Amino acid sequence: MPFPSSHNKNKEQNPVNNLAKFAGLGTQIIAGLLISLFFGKKIDFYFSWHNRAAWIFPSIFILFTLVMVVRDTQQKK
Repeated sequence: MPFPSSHNKNKEQNPVNNLAKFAGLGTQIIAGLLISLFFGKKIDFYFSWHNRAAWIFPSIFILFTLVMVVRDTQQKK
């Protein structure tokens, strides 16, 4: 069966649309991790901590992202 055309009203089954969603999500996660790691390193240097914030900030970002993904993918009641 060929792929649905781009003018198909049901965008949920378009594989190109799904690929774009996942690529955007992956880009946001990588950018968020890099930014949180950058600020964690800066805070570690400022307070003379030994990589505490560099571990804490990305961990908080990952937990927050997982909560948001689960919340967005749950079925609406």
